[in-house]
Amino acid sequence: MTLVIDNVRIVEGPGNPPLGEGRVVIEGERITAAGPRVGAGPYGAPIEVPPGAEIIDGTGKSVVPGLIDVHVHDASDANMALYVKSGVTSIRFAGGQQRALLQLRDRIERGETPGPRVFSCGHALDATPHVWPGSYAADSPLEARRIVRRAVTTEKVDAILATHRITRAILDAIVDEAHVLGVPVTGQLWSASAREAAEAGMDGLENTSRIPEDPGFSHERLHARHSVSGRIATLAHLWSTADKYRLEDIGGLLAERGVWLAPELVSFEAWAGLSEKEVKAERDWPQGQDPRVTQYDRHNAYISSEWTKDDFAAQAKALEAMKEFLGAFVKAGGSLVTGTDLGFGGILLHRELRHFADFLTPLETIRTATRAAASALGRDDLGQLAPGRTADLVLLEGYPSTDLGQLRSVVATIIGGRVVYQRERAAAGAPS
Repeated sequence: MTLVIDNVRIVEGPGNPPLGEGRVVIEGERITAAGPRVGAGPYGAPIEVPPGAEIIDGTGKSVVPGLIDVHVHDASDANMALYVKSGVTSIRFAGGQQRALLQLRDRIERGETPGPRVFSCGHALDATPHVWPGSYAADSPLEARRIVRRAVTTEKVDAILATHRITRAILDAIVDEAHVLGVPVTGQLWSASAREAAEAGMDGLENTSRIPEDPGFSHERLHARHSVSGRIATLAHLWSTADKYRLEDIGGLLAERGVWLAPELVSFEAWAGLSEKEVKAERDWPQGQDPRVTQYDRHNAYISSEWTKDDFAAQAKALEAMKEFLGAFVKAGGSLVTGTDLGFGGILLHRELRHFADFLTPLETIRTATRAAASALGRDDLGQLAPGRTADLVLLEGYPSTDLGQLRSVVATIIGGRVVYQRERAAAGAPS
């Protein structure tokens, strides 16, 4: 099947200026042409419409690469459908039962369940005792190598997730083995710092990793609170009192070493109860009894269960400090990518993008969820609208390159050249 999106504004991913009056040609799963429909210019000669192609009129609309969330957990069918409705075409599970996630991937690929591309880190790696149940015990460098090898070759994970109690010596083994096998390593580290992660060659760091460095936090203070709730409270105080110049130093190192960051700002504000009213007022938030809402509320309550008033106050300060740090990180050449660490596919990803827009331009913000996020997945064929790339893209009303809010105005979501969501069909009650 050949599909053409005609007379559309092309926002192609790496951050180049948008192209008006464009044309995108998709044959099978690939983009075969993307450029001007008339005239000539820096994008080359006009793109011709292949005979027999199905044409979608893109007048007044924009096409962008499919959005990506690199850190998710909710595998429900309802959540999968919400992702594609929101223009999210790829997700990566940061921890989970790998067999069940592979089954979900298969159902989506067979077209039995509407949903995005599924990537997975499988079970997290942690030292004993685990912070989260179900993690694999990596208590020595040798055991860590065995786990990584099994996860990649037998369990078919797409990345390795190193977490909480993993020390530098074990982290070195994890990264070395994973890179030999050709998969990236991301993590939520505490026993090892962000500086150590960069030195070890990690590919990415996510929300609860220990990035700020403060001599006022002794080893005893950093590790005094062992629970997840207590450790995240400690992190909030670390961020809220962090020295700007020390942050610039570590941010520069992370950028230099090519360590991408997925801060998942929406998770911090949700845990602190700072966004509950706004999030639950979103148009796609479930109405009535929904198990996803119960799960969401229980998770947030668990994370903040041990917090004091000072801990809650520190969270608000920490969010502002994190945004300032991330802006400097991007200016230093660092790669910022989108993740949420929460359910409700798309709702919270778009909220994360609004946070990024506080310190990035619209085009820079779009890049975090497209080209940069695709790179974090290790997939150069995603996140761009260019010949030869996989046809994962979203058709939108208006122009998100000047009004980022238009990213919510999804007309159609296309994955692998197949239309998996159409607003008009959904509004009519037909299967999309």
